[in-house]
Amino acid sequence: MAYNAHFSYVFNAGYTFPTLVSLSSLLRQSRGACDVLLLTDRALPAFHMALDHLKQRHPEAQITLIENPDLPGTDHPWAHKVPIQNFWQLYLYDILPRKSLVIDGDTLVVDDAAQAYDTPLGDHAIAAAPDYDYHWLYYKLQFYQRFYLIWKKKCEKINAFLQATKRDIPISGYFNSGVTLIDMPKLHAQGKAKKLCNLEACLKTKAEKNWPMNDQDWINFLFAGEIAPLPIRWNLQHLLISNRRIQKHYVPRRIRAEYREAFARPGILHFASHRKPWREPEDARAMTDFQHQAHMHWRKEAAQLSEETGLDILRLCNDPFAT
Repeated sequence: MAYNAHFSYVFNAGYTFPTLVSLSSLLRQSRGACDVLLLTDRALPAFHMALDHLKQRHPEAQITLIENPDLPGTDHPWAHKVPIQNFWQLYLYDILPRKSLVIDGDTLVVDDAAQAYDTPLGDHAIAAAPDYDYHWLYYKLQFYQRFYLIWKKKCEKINAFLQATKRDIPISGYFNSGVTLIDMPKLHAQGKAKKLCNLEACLKTKAEKNWPMNDQDWINFLFAGEIAPLPIRWNLQHLLISNRRIQKHYVPRRIRAEYREAFARPGILHFASHRKPWREPEDARAMTDFQHQAHMHWRKEAAQLSEETGLDILRLCNDPFAT
């Protein structure tokens, strides 16, 4: 039986309206019917109004909003140690009825994401694109280790950094969880779903190993070596990527070619840095032409949604409780 592509988002109050912009771009780019699942603790009235508009604009899309007031918040025992809302992804995974492309709210979809949904998983249950910073660092370390006597100090420095930030996580396949294709029924069949969604185990392990990232380190730890490749174009972390680094001779040609392809034909732009497109850039001169264009495309989508709904979407992205 053929199913429509399935997409999902989880968001807190601060990411309510950036997620709405991403969802709007997803639906605008979709060339066929799709299903979308949204999870939050409590959606704001303006979000409900805008979501109703998107449902009318795209009647072919089946959009389901789940509001779960029991999602962990400031009263959680770990809330004073970690940003507990950043772990809501585990709760989203737990309720996914079937394979889904899970997308972070700080994204803009610029091509039909059903193509990403159709990425072959093979025997695996998860597909994801590499995390750029660690992808590049892995190849750099591989090169230095080939000439260890010459680059001993650099090797030691990188290994010390990895021990401090990615303890017991191999970086050879370390991926970014901002866009993740995950087949939860398959994980249930493999007996791996329960551990993935165990928040307490995740938080305890994070504390023991002193990981800086949130659910991303946890899922990389659990599924190291078991991740199918998602083309980089479907999670293009363009704000982090340095063209100078990509072109280094120690980066394999096929990887350089994939990054070039991703920039030439992006699918999902992931604003994975502190420079979010709904905020004024601290130093616009430091941005590349591509990064400027990506910000402009995001703002164009936000402006179009504002025109359609009568809401000041950009303002709401910066202050979701604005009236």
